[in-house]
Amino acid sequence: MIIRERSLPTLDWNFIGTAIVIAAIGVVLIYSATWFTDPNLTVVKRQIIWVGIGIALLIAFMVVDYRILFDIAPILYGIGLLLLVYLLVWGQVTANVRSWIHIGAFQFQPSEFMKIFTALMLARYFESNDRAYLNFKSFFTAMAIIGAPVGLIIIQPDFGTAASFFPLIAVAMFFGGIRPRVWAAMILAALISIPAGYFFFLKPYQRERIVIFLNPERDPLGSGYQVTQAKIAIGSGGIHGKGFKQGTQARLDFIPEHHTDFIFSVLGEEWGFIGVVIVLGLYLFLIVQALTFAKHARDRGGTFLVICLISFVIFHVIINVAMQIGVLPTTGIPLPLISYGGSSTLMFFIAVGLMANVDMRRFVNA
Repeated sequence: MIIRERSLPTLDWNFIGTAIVIAAIGVVLIYSATWFTDPNLTVVKRQIIWVGIGIALLIAFMVVDYRILFDIAPILYGIGLLLLVYLLVWGQVTANVRSWIHIGAFQFQPSEFMKIFTALMLARYFESNDRAYLNFKSFFTAMAIIGAPVGLIIIQPDFGTAASFFPLIAVAMFFGGIRPRVWAAMILAALISIPAGYFFFLKPYQRERIVIFLNPERDPLGSGYQVTQAKIAIGSGGIHGKGFKQGTQARLDFIPEHHTDFIFSVLGEEWGFIGVVIVLGLYLFLIVQALTFAKHARDRGGTFLVICLISFVIFHVIINVAMQIGVLPTTGIPLPLISYGGSSTLMFFIAVGLMANVDMRRFVNA
């Protein structure tokens, strides 16, 4: 179903415009972070291309009725699982993980798109499940939908990306309905599994990240260097920041990955407290608008889809900012629409398109 004429006036242009503004800020920050070490602006040009493709995908996923996407969700979900299996068998190891599929000079991360496919699959499932509480079968099915991609991603092993699926578990439990005794059992299981996971599933470098998080001074020039420099950069920005292209921590390459996972430190150093508040305010606007979309959605599936997608945004923003100020251990969680990266940028633009899709069709049965 293509967009009907009466749907256009209901399109929230402020929501879409805010996402594009955030992406534009990301391009500016990436340029400022890389101009000194990348005079040909290769990184910035690539990000501009990703943003352009992302906007095209936003439109594409907005014009097709999301209920049609529910119909093909099992196919998309299956394709995503096959790509994850392909990585485990034939994927190249990059930065200790098998997360990228390389096709010539082009590469992409299937796990990012799997977030969209899993959200569609989960929303499709809850569309037909309107019980006040999930029974064991319903709960097991929902957890299996989430657990299949998470398990394959953990084997890569990419625990940061696997953890980013946690919001879907929270959505399933809170909005799907869980009885108190099930909550108690899950909390107990989590308390038991956390220490077991630390000793038996985490790689040595991942355990080191946790130790450094608890005591950054233990290795200030090694494992603790990244977080320490990020704190210095953010703190040195003050109220107004040092100004565009004036951030010494990023320009002199003191902060590793300053244009990807640690782009927030560039924001804090160059734009200061005021810039940070503005950017976080833009994210807050997206979140509030998305929750409004979920409230006014025409069906249960639309509500679940929006909540699943916006939960990804909330999770990524909180985790990315928290790790750079030393509140959480360092992990590869990008800042939505701002960090450099094609797969992540495209995924979040698709999510924005799908959320706008649900909102613009809320009066379809009127």
